[in-house]
Amino acid sequence: MTLPARLVRGAVVALIAIGLVIAAAARPARADDAITHKVKKGDTLELLAAEYYGDRNHMIFIMVANGMQHPRALTPAEKLKIPVSREITADVGDSFETLAAAYLGDKRRGPFLAEFNGMAADETLAAGTVVSIPFHVVHTAAADESVSNIAAAYFGDTKNGALLRRYNFLTRDTLPAGESIVVPIHHVRVRTSKLPPPDAQARARSDKRRRMQEEAAELLPAARAAWRQGDAATMKRDLIRIDVDFLDTTLAVEVGVLLGCAYVAVGDADSAIATFKRVLERRPRHALDAYTYSPKIREVWARAGGSVSN
Repeated sequence: MTLPARLVRGAVVALIAIGLVIAAAARPARADDAITHKVKKGDTLELLAAEYYGDRNHMIFIMVANGMQHPRALTPAEKLKIPVSREITADVGDSFETLAAAYLGDKRRGPFLAEFNGMAADETLAAGTVVSIPFHVVHTAAADESVSNIAAAYFGDTKNGALLRRYNFLTRDTLPAGESIVVPIHHVRVRTSKLPPPDAQARARSDKRRRMQEEAAELLPAARAAWRQGDAATMKRDLIRIDVDFLDTTLAVEVGVLLGCAYVAVGDADSAIATFKRVLERRPRHALDAYTYSPKIREVWARAGGSVSN
């Protein structure tokens, strides 16, 4: 979402009009929400917003982070905080809930984190997936304030009032004087070139995810053919090489079901159950078609906790 200049000016006015003393009442919620910029000759708030965010209209967030009530000239060598959303690389076992608890202050914000990243709330998170974490601004009401007006001040749109209420688990439309809410700035992202490079472990997870996706796409056609031909040993040999934790959910489910079926066919029920359980961790409501899978496979699937559709 890009705010036109008139809305940025309006946001500054609105922040002041609703009684916000920026230095005291609005601040980044976490120390790691910001990076430090040393001002150079010629820097302005608008130029810094363009440099870091690609949009000069986002200077309002630099003002908030640095306690500025009004736009002002910058002094060379002064240090400014630049609020940033960050990109983290999911590890094995991470979910939107665990990431929300770690970075957004409450696991109940998991569905919001999924939404901010263009994913469904019930979608599982593959290891190696890059997730954007919005930065927070804490807003404290100087007087009774409409949540919709607060949304207009930070987003340029009163419609985001509903988002703020849900994000802060509010049941009312007005924020009493002295109370605070967290504003997730999910629509402003710092340019990748301005962020520190990912660490070696994050790069390794991203690389492994890419490799596993490519390998699964390459091996699946042959695995399907082997299954049709009754060659479970070949199917197991090929699919066991794939780490499903690093696959998209749909791909992970298909690989897991085929591998579990192969284990059943070679008489390894324990491995089949363990594999089917991993499938159900990724997609708990997944059901096997009674007309596609044999009674033996359906029985082992049920032992893993899965259901069968007729």
